[in-house]
Amino acid sequence: MKNILLLCEAYGGGVKTYIDAITLNEERFPKCQFNVLVSSKRNETGSKINRDFIIDDNLSFGKSPLKLIRAINKIHRLVKKNNINIIHANSTFSGLLIYIYSFFNRRITFIYTPHGYYSLKSMNKFKKKFIRFVEKKINNVSHNVIHVSNSEENEAIKHQIVSKEKSKVIFNGVEDPERDNKKNLKDTFKIVNLARVDDQKNPFEFIEIAKQIIDAGVNVEFIWAGNGEFLEEARKKVKEYNMEKKIRFIGFSDQKNDILSQADLYFSTSYYEGLPFSVVEAMSYKLPLILSDIVGHSDLVDQEKNGILFELNDRTSVIHFIQSMISDREKWNYLSSNSYECYKKHFSLDIMLQSLSEVYQNKVR
Repeated sequence: MKNILLLCEAYGGGVKTYIDAITLNEERFPKCQFNVLVSSKRNETGSKINRDFIIDDNLSFGKSPLKLIRAINKIHRLVKKNNINIIHANSTFSGLLIYIYSFFNRRITFIYTPHGYYSLKSMNKFKKKFIRFVEKKINNVSHNVIHVSNSEENEAIKHQIVSKEKSKVIFNGVEDPERDNKKNLKDTFKIVNLARVDDQKNPFEFIEIAKQIIDAGVNVEFIWAGNGEFLEEARKKVKEYNMEKKIRFIGFSDQKNDILSQADLYFSTSYYEGLPFSVVEAMSYKLPLILSDIVGHSDLVDQEKNGILFELNDRTSVIHFIQSMISDREKWNYLSSNSYECYKKHFSLDIMLQSLSEVYQNKVR
């Protein structure tokens, strides 16, 4: 039996989806027993955490040495109590915890999934150099580093954060909605984004592009679903433009499936990603994509076949592409069909879970 501890400080967004996908499908992992240790500090939706999960907010240690010590102690007690032989850490803070814990326990197999390296953020070169040094240290103690996209892996190898031998790419995957996804373009073209309203997701560029498209006379509605630190500020900006009926920041919604099934296009202005689950979900709903040309997005777009990548300073190409889809129904049908086929080929939940199972089975020494 493989006793696995899933370690997750940032239990929200795509990381939450990843952890939930594993724990809700435990039957797909033969001879594996899962324990889950999470922090509740970054559960931005406020959703209930699985009652079988162990919650310890010391994982979100920040600058507190005392919380860090408590978190390491908690991990060690769980390892001893449950005879853990694999710790699978998810995101940066969890990665730091396994790096520190590795000094005290060399017998554990460590697996690390960054879910988008922190060093992908915009920062000054000295801070970026230090962050990459830390990320390299985390990867050095990890027996296997799982990247969720080819572009994330390429970026890590390029900057010598990880060795090719340790790295494995396993795309994020989602279940097929298993419904009739045949769409019909409506009078109002609906463009959606499902994401946190924070700096990473770049909501104010989303608003500016949306405004330009609406000002150009295109009959379109923009919907952003998600909570975040900039939610009220984004709503204020939309109100300044007197566009509340055309650009709607609706906050967190548990009606994600309805939003995607009624949409015509998925649009993201993110600065960086690992490989966003929300875009994969959009593909499963046959949505064409317009995505910023960044790490984590480039794996999802086959240019001009299921959408386009655009440079964040190039609003014109976005406007022209949307106008072309609205005016040319056959083009929209072509992109829609290809988006779904790309999802089925590369980003199904079955592929993700099978690949993870193989890692767990092979990596216990």
